Amino acid sequence: MKYLCIHGHFYQPPRENAWLEAIERQDSAAPFHDWNARITAECYGPNALARVLNAKGELTDLVDNYSYISFNFGPTLLSWMEEYAPEVYQAVLEADKASQKNFSGHGSAIAQVYNHMIMPLANARDKETQVKWGLADFKKRFGREAEAMWLAETACNTETLEVLAQHQLKYVILAPGQCARVRKIGDKNWTDVSGAKVDPKRPYICHLPSGRKIALFFYDGPISQGIAFSDTLKSGEKFAGRLLSTYNNSSEPQLMHIATDGETYGHHQHFADMALAYCLKHVQEKPDVNITIYGEFLEKYPPQYEAQIFENTSWSCFHGVERWRADCGCNSGGKPGWNQKWRGPLRAALDFIRDEMAKTFEHKGQEYFKEPWAARNDYIDLILDRSLDAQHRFFLKHATEKAWNDRSGALMLLEMQRHAMLMYTSCGWFFDEISGLESVQILQYAARALQLHQQIGGAELEAQFLKMLQAAPSNIKDLKNGAVVYEKFVKPSVVGAGKVALQVALQDLPAKKPAPPKAYCYEVSDYQREHIKTKNGLVCLGSMKLKNRITLEEDHVAYGICQSDGTKLTCAAAATSEINQEEVFERIKKWASENKIPQIHREIEEQFKEIYPFTSLFKDAQVNVIQQVLSGISQTTGEEFSRIFEKQYPSVRGLKYIGAPLPPAFMIVADYVLTADLKAELERDPVDINALEELMEDVRTLGLDINRLQINAVAEQKLLSYAKDFFAAPEQLDTAVKLVEFMNYLEIFGFTPDTTQAQLWVFQGFDKLPSDKRDKSILKALCRKLKIAL
Repeated sequence: MKYLCIHGHFYQPPRENAWLEAIERQDSAAPFHDWNARITAECYGPNALARVLNAKGELTDLVDNYSYISFNFGPTLLSWMEEYAPEVYQAVLEADKASQKNFSGHGSAIAQVYNHMIMPLANARDKETQVKWGLADFKKRFGREAEAMWLAETACNTETLEVLAQHQLKYVILAPGQCARVRKIGDKNWTDVSGAKVDPKRPYICHLPSGRKIALFFYDGPISQGIAFSDTLKSGEKFAGRLLSTYNNSSEPQLMHIATDGETYGHHQHFADMALAYCLKHVQEKPDVNITIYGEFLEKYPPQYEAQIFENTSWSCFHGVERWRADCGCNSGGKPGWNQKWRGPLRAALDFIRDEMAKTFEHKGQEYFKEPWAARNDYIDLILDRSLDAQHRFFLKHATEKAWNDRSGALMLLEMQRHAMLMYTSCGWFFDEISGLESVQILQYAARALQLHQQIGGAELEAQFLKMLQAAPSNIKDLKNGAVVYEKFVKPSVVGAGKVALQVALQDLPAKKPAPPKAYCYEVSDYQREHIKTKNGLVCLGSMKLKNRITLEEDHVAYGICQSDGTKLTCAAAATSEINQEEVFERIKKWASENKIPQIHREIEEQFKEIYPFTSLFKDAQVNVIQQVLSGISQTTGEEFSRIFEKQYPSVRGLKYIGAPLPPAFMIVADYVLTADLKAELERDPVDINALEELMEDVRTLGLDINRLQINAVAEQKLLSYAKDFFAAPEQLDTAVKLVEFMNYLEIFGFTPDTTQAQLWVFQGFDKLPSDKRDKSILKALCRKLKIAL
């Protein structure tokens, strides 16, 4: 009669540029491209293959945590994972299928309101669309209907529960402090449980004013908070012990359940994915405790008690939902003395443009759609599938004749509404300062919505929006208020077709690559380009057609780029209709042949309409240009250093033998050259042990402290490559021999790469082998090297 359920809320705020539908490189997430990629590597991926170790630190098992816990993934996060982390994305979907076998046909996954909007603060139409979009997204990905829906920040009120119940959702997960009173079904009197005194071990039914009903689960607050903010997850055994210590002697079924941010398991707390895996295995071995999920428990044990909630409450604001509309005092605590007086004015400004855009949508929408709001609710079908077939199906259902004739206008109307909801993503208010990344992101969505509003013929709203943002004070003196933040950080993010064309061209440097079929949310065609090398730089000229896959807008853009003296860069673009392309390009090419670089820079600036400073371009384009410059410098430096090393090394070695001090400048050269040579040698297949020995002898002779981080990184990739080969064909022992020999070399020379990923692949490969083929000495040696228990 004892049951355990662990819920993980896996979510990241959308970070995509509102015009490109792509995430810029985020330096703070290094060495990863962005925070989504980093958290996927630290949390989402590891939880699909969580390691279980024995007392010797050897790998004994891999656990798919997702298939044994209750979880939700934010739809916008899953959208990113589908494109940029497809293996992890597929693992999440497969885990839900596997969980249905574990839990009587009920899946581990539940849905989430679409873009993490605080539902009690949303208007009725947004509530409905958030639920419909969340459910449609879930069904498209997981292939089944959702039983429940996670509410952003568990923020809830009766109107929100009504919408959930209306869509046949069976239950919702809330914080204990959100429960007001309870009573046994059939009893007359209620018991006050305010102050989080509700018993979390049982489900409750909530009868709604409409006559509908929905089940409520109130998670164990103290333990959930303790897991998130204490050292409970330092040990899987400790984690399990904490959970199992909560049961009492009651004769009724007891559901011990917790809910935390899923990122706790691996990102916020490193290796907590392993603690979770150990805990799950440990509990499974207990004969008197069953791991379950909410849907299964609810089917087995329907509620015997009913409950009523407090209105407008959440799990992360002591004051209810004030954190998302007022200076209530809730903050991240990062900057003592800062206030959040900006929250109310920010919401008021967004409410203003939302309501004005809703009027425009209703008025203009009647020209394009049979029923505008129904079209908005179904627009999720196009968000999930931008193909022409999907568009055709959507237009057959919703479009008027005008929409068929102006599909771009119809789609811009719907995109305006999508961004009008994205701008309410909860993270924009959660932290301390209006100029923070999350607040700037929602302002970016607002800017895109405003732009679309004007494009489809709506009134100009930005001036009034900015005026209202002036009432949102920044804590940073120089920024003053939200209007300044908008002008300084949001406006530069606006991306037109000219800027997209330049991004494509700059990422094409230095050599010509196959023309890309797409760039961000654009299709690329008719890509014409010419690269002209000059004495001290490079000139790039070209044109391309760009079609926005979302709104179907088309642009034909010409561009010009001149790079000289390494870092001087002029970038410009114009619609082909605004420039005499043939004449301008011929003039530039003539000057390039004569190496008249200043004239080229000036011509590009004068002839093209849109000039883009290097710092205004997308980070990825900037990085590509910088890498090309650095690559040239590195190549030249490497060649010079190698020449110096070969010439001076005999003399320096002689100085070493007689005990004389070695020249510091030469030691810098030697470090650079020997590190580069070691990396190159480790990348070869097979590795030449004699060459490695010679290089390491030089290192020892000079007493160098070479850059082992760089060498370990190369060795780690080589190990991973071999390990993946082993997984693909574990019966081919040649790969096992390569792995063992390579790890022997690394040990001999004192290199210590991270072997975790190689260990995972080899373990899975070993598991594929029949038992009668595992008893090979080379396989045993491989397992010892990678600390895999036999």
